[in-house]
Amino acid sequence: MPRIMLIVLLGVSLVASFTAFVAQADESAAPKDRSKDDKKALAPIQRFVGGWRGVGLPDRNRGEEPWGEEAQWAWEFKDGRAAIVFDATDARIYKAGHIAPSDAPGKPGIYTLTATLPDGKSTETFTGSVNKDDQLVFAADKDFGPDRPAQITIRTVAQNNRLLVLYSRKNGNSFAKIAEVGYTRKGSNFASKSTANECIVTGGEGDIKVEYKGKSYYVCCKGCLDAFKDEPDKVMAEYQQKKAEEAKKKAK
Repeated sequence: MPRIMLIVLLGVSLVASFTAFVAQADESAAPKDRSKDDKKALAPIQRFVGGWRGVGLPDRNRGEEPWGEEAQWAWEFKDGRAAIVFDATDARIYKAGHIAPSDAPGKPGIYTLTATLPDGKSTETFTGSVNKDDQLVFAADKDFGPDRPAQITIRTVAQNNRLLVLYSRKNGNSFAKIAEVGYTRKGSNFASKSTANECIVTGGEGDIKVEYKGKSYYVCCKGCLDAFKDEPDKVMAEYQQKKAEEAKKKAK
């Protein structure tokens, strides 16, 4: 074989090998999309998603006045993961929070909470789960001080139109109330039955209308709206697959 031909073939082979190597490296470097598993893990607490208007009531022995605050709970989809986040206006204890499934092996149903203090910089972390009374209970990962929450209990009542968040400090072998914030869902009507539609992203109660190929669907929050806008075909494919699986189960 002529030497020039051998050099050309060798060059082509090297280019092909390098291209394959780069493609494999890019694939391994890309984060795995675990949002579907995260959504399933977070489904028991998706009822918290929505806009809330609340009043904070401190323990009467603390000599503090009640305060008003508003909170927005939403889904967040980022880097192939899903989480439930909240932002609160005029909050006294935490102004924001990020709840995600724990990555601890062999511990399904465990969540991690990263809560941001009113200064917007400091954070406190918690680990928790939903108990037998359908309350999401978090325990502080360490001692954040005698007047800081050691336990946070979150629950809904009144057909998920009331959200109650209890902050407790450590008091010997038990807990003592720091404050409780009672929220009412914005736009809720206790006298009427909810007619909310299903969110096509998470399966929760959706009230934000979106359009896809001439048909109307619903999402539950800004996070789900952004996810739909970013990848509408993917969202609809997963939603339609889910509905098909539900139909099969009902037919059995």
